[in-house]
Amino acid sequence: MPYKIVVIFILLLFLTGCLRQSPSVIVNLPAEEVKQQAAGTLPVIKADNNISDASKTTLPAQVAIPAKLELKVAFAPQAPFANWDELHEEACEEASIITAAKYFSHQPLDEKIMDEEIYKLADWEGVNGYKIDLSAAETAQVLKNYYQLNAKVVEDVSVDRIKYELSRGNLVIVPAAGRELQNPYFRTPGPIYHMLVIRGYDNDEFITNEVGTKRGDGFRYKYQRLIDAVHDWNPAWSHYEVTDEQMSTAPKRMVVVTGS
Repeated sequence: MPYKIVVIFILLLFLTGCLRQSPSVIVNLPAEEVKQQAAGTLPVIKADNNISDASKTTLPAQVAIPAKLELKVAFAPQAPFANWDELHEEACEEASIITAAKYFSHQPLDEKIMDEEIYKLADWEGVNGYKIDLSAAETAQVLKNYYQLNAKVVEDVSVDRIKYELSRGNLVIVPAAGRELQNPYFRTPGPIYHMLVIRGYDNDEFITNEVGTKRGDGFRYKYQRLIDAVHDWNPAWSHYEVTDEQMSTAPKRMVVVTGS
């Protein structure tokens, strides 16, 4: 009798484990994906051989994704050895690009590798006409041309969109008005323009590779704090001093990196 009870108990535990679902949340699908689904919807042929109106077919506009997620992305800051010279002071874009490249190529990343890669990438950018600061579009170009990675600029900068992209295994690189991030570890007063990598999220915060500080491994920003700070660089600004006010009114864009 005790043996049967033990067997039944084990079976109940097994069934409970099989039926238990991982926590998830519902997010809106990107508008372009909803359109693609609609374009690919086939007409329904009824029993009387009449073709129904495909436009009346209801397509899902939302999707369930994990409630919490963190991609395993190696970290190294933009000034790996605390050498805040002119190159490293402006290397947040390069550090973000290198972070994504090493992640998708499954290659290691540490302080030494980051420093070496920053020098090589900065030299290449100089030869190819890029200025010190890179916009979202230029960042995507460098990812494609230097590292042969697929990257696109997205203007739908929202909590749902970022979480959706991460749930698909993509990385998100965001340009930002640096001082709006209010990161306590930035060198005072903080950068006017900044860039960082988002690698995950939980209930109310994004998990980042905050390359602007040595304490940036897994640094967390509240959803709205980060979304509010996202503003893209205007390449035309490279010829003069940019103010915080200008940065805070720049368009919101981000770079979604999907690998090679």
